[in-house]
Order: sequence, then C-alpha cells, then structure tokens
Amino acid sequence: MSTEHQRFSLDNQRAVNMAYAADHGYEIIASYQDAGKSGLTLKARPELKRLLGDVLSGDVEYRAILVLDVSRWGRFQDADQAAHYEYMCREAGIPVLYCSEAFDNDGGTMASIVKHMKRVMAAEYSRELSRKIARAQRLQAGQGYKQGGHVVCGVRRRVIDKHGKPRMYLVKGQRKALSTDRVVFEHGPPSEISLVRRIFGMFALDGLGVTDICQILATQGVAQPSGRPWVRSTIYRLLRNELYIGVFLFGRYSNNLGRRKAVPEREWVRRTVMEPVIAVSLFRIAADRIAQTSKRRWSDTELEDGLARLLQEKGYLSGPAIDAVGYLPSQSVLSRRFGGLKAACRLVGYEKPAKPSRRHPKVFTDECLIDTLVRIHREHGYISQKVIDQDPDTPKAEYFARRLGGLRRAYLLAGIGQGVWPKKRADRHQDGRALSDDELLDGLKTLWKKNGDLTLKMINDDPTLPCSEFFTSRFGSVLSAYKLIGYCETRGEIMKRAYARKKQQ
Repeated sequence: MSTEHQRFSLDNQRAVNMAYAADHGYEIIASYQDAGKSGLTLKARPELKRLLGDVLSGDVEYRAILVLDVSRWGRFQDADQAAHYEYMCREAGIPVLYCSEAFDNDGGTMASIVKHMKRVMAAEYSRELSRKIARAQRLQAGQGYKQGGHVVCGVRRRVIDKHGKPRMYLVKGQRKALSTDRVVFEHGPPSEISLVRRIFGMFALDGLGVTDICQILATQGVAQPSGRPWVRSTIYRLLRNELYIGVFLFGRYSNNLGRRKAVPEREWVRRTVMEPVIAVSLFRIAADRIAQTSKRRWSDTELEDGLARLLQEKGYLSGPAIDAVGYLPSQSVLSRRFGGLKAACRLVGYEKPAKPSRRHPKVFTDECLIDTLVRIHREHGYISQKVIDQDPDTPKAEYFARRLGGLRRAYLLAGIGQGVWPKKRADRHQDGRALSDDELLDGLKTLWKKNGDLTLKMINDDPTLPCSEFFTSRFGSVLSAYKLIGYCETRGEIMKRAYARKKQQ
C-alpha cells in the first residue's frame, strides 16, 4: 500500500482476505505488510522480499498466499516480473490466490490471460499516474509552492489555506493535513540566517575552502539544525542553493517510476518566492568560485590514491569519511565515476559491508560473523534466529542473513551440521538410540501435565526434550505434534490460550 486509499487500505485488504479464507476453508497464520511502500520495484518492498525468501527456504507452515488483487502483488513495469515471482511461489508448492478478482484461481487458460492483462493495466496505471503527478508538481512549483524534500538551514515551511491565509509552521517530520492547503517558504530563525550569511562570507569573501569551513564550525561546536555536523557536501549544497536569493528552483531531475534522469536547464522551473537571505552579489561571487574550483578533472589514479590513503588512515571507507577529507571529491563524484561507492571501494581492496543493524553500529567482517555463529552454537548447544537475536554482543539474525545470503547458508559456512535447525540436546537416549515419535509425544504430554499448558519457550527450556524446531522437522510442525497429543487442533486455539495467559498475568 502506497497511500491510504480506502479500497487499498491495509485494514480493508485484511478484511477481504479473511472473508476469502473463511469461505474457502483457510486459516490465516501470518501476514506480510508493505505499508506506505510503492509497488513498482521489489527493492522497495522489504516484506515481499521476506515473503519470497521464506517461501523459497521451505521453512514455512502455510500452503497458500492470499492477495487482495493483482495490483497488490505489485505494479511492476515489466508484467513478466510479477509473473516470475508468482511462479517462484507456485513452484515451491505455495500458490498465490487473488481474493477479489473476477477470474478463478485455477491456473486455467482464461485466468492466465486475464491475469496478464491485469498486470499490464497495473503497470500502465502507474505510468499514467506518474506523468500526472509530475505535471501537477511542476504547475504548483511554478506558483511558488514547496514540493517535498528537506528544508534548508535558515528557511522554514509554512502552511497556507486555499485563500492564501497563513496557518502554521511545520517542524521536521510534519506534513500539511488538508489537501487544499499549500506549503510556502519563509525566513527561518535569526540564528540560522546569521549562520548562513557567515558561511557565505567565509567562502566568498574570506577565501576559505569548504574543508576549512567544516573544521572551523566543528571546532566551535556549530552543527546543522538537525544536530549533525557540517560536512563538505552539505556546505556545497548550501552554497549552491538559489533559495537563499529568494528563488525556488524545481525540476532539475525527473524521477518518474524510480528512474532518475537529468532535465535540460531550459525546462527547469524557477520562481521568486521570498525575500533574499543573502545579497545576490555575494551569491554570485560564491557561484563563480565554485565554478572555478569544480572545473578540476580528477583522474582515476588520483581518486584511487586518495581512497587508499583514507583507508590507511581510517581503516575503513564510508561516504561521510570521504566527504570529511580535503584530498578527495565528494562521494557522489566517486559513485558517478565508478558506478557506485561499493565499486569505488573495491578498487583499493576494500569490500564495503552491508549497512549494520541499529543495535550494533560496529562493522563486522564475514569471518567475524561466521566465528560468532560458531561461538553461539558452542555456548548453547544449538542455534536459531531467536538465540542470535538474544545475544547482546552480535547484530540481529536479519543482519547475518543479509550479509551471508540467508541463515541456512550462514549455518553451512559456519560448519554447523546441515544448517537449518541443528539439534539442541535430548534428541537421543543416553545409550545413543534415537527417540521414537511416541517417546517424543509422551515427553510433550508430560510437559503439558507438569505446567498445565504448552508453549515453544517451555519446550526449549525443558532439558529432557529436544528444541521445538526438532519437533517441526519430525512432525512437519509443532502444531501437528500438538494435535497428536490432543492439546489443540488449530493455530487459532493457540492464540486464544496465549491471550488467556496474558490476561492472567
């Protein structure tokens, strides 16, 4: 869902899917929700990626996927891409069923034809909508209204109603509430305006370099309004921003359907929207100096030598580290030259790691991650996603999966059995004989009688039983084992028991 349109709201989708499930004898046991995400690309759909990963892993208990309609599966610009992802699920034995489409989910010829037409229509809808939005944004920008994006230092956003009457100022993260309202630019606090004028003065009049300005501001403890320190890229953006002479510039790039493309200067939208923050002459002096200094053409050898020097000094490479030094251009220059920052880092033998989890800002090497898995397995006697997440000295299991190509592959790289569910403990008798199905079920019954209830935590904490994943590998799922001992028949009953326990606590 990319908007709160009534038909496509998550609550409405959930209601339709539940009604379909009830009519066709299904029970919904898991949900994947991409809230506020565009359906144009798989990259922007983390939950759809998780769904496909779960399906292909073979470690899921469900046997069908319910989707409201074809457009909710995705508005991919290539209709074959949507069909490919659906085929992957069907090949894994888990078909995708559309709950509010007119065709039957029987895989017949007519259903396939209509489904393909719906995919093409969904893609065309996105293309037409993108063109309409682009035209509307250019029209409103020409009238002086702000069109999204971050607000710069020394400038504030103000909401006006449809009659042009001022309403309120917006702070970071806030948006206008009414579609009929508009957002305009106004001068910010005097302290920020003074800082902007000071930066322009240091660069245009005093002749200081951008790196020198960053160091002076850092020494004096002066940060951006967001609280972040000033770096070269933010100083350059400030010095180039025509809004400081009262001119709103819009449309230098088009980003329709996720494809960024430069727009010819003659098609840019320029509109005077407020009184200048600085003198126009001062802005022109700064622009001329930037033009003179930016004419330098960095050779590939200079860039590689600069990256090697930075790697030797810091021990790692990152965008902020590149922007902070004076012997390299900004990270955007390196990205354009070498096809991305990761590719630039590889030139000097540095493999830029994936973004670490918020819990652990430390950057881990692949070898360190594999050693960590070995340590966790040795300490607990088994390994699982939950055990990894609970370890305070490691990132989350999701980080391991992203870096090493999935938890299954991570376990294999660490040499932990066959990877998926290494056995925890009492899966055998003391004499080495494997536990039979009846003995496993008798152990569950004993645990149920002892505690008056059953949960995965109880199973995993009981030293006389193997871990819950072992029951899944033996009986297909823990729920199947529950059914065999008469504990419960459906996942819904489990949820009711869990809710009752929570109320008692």
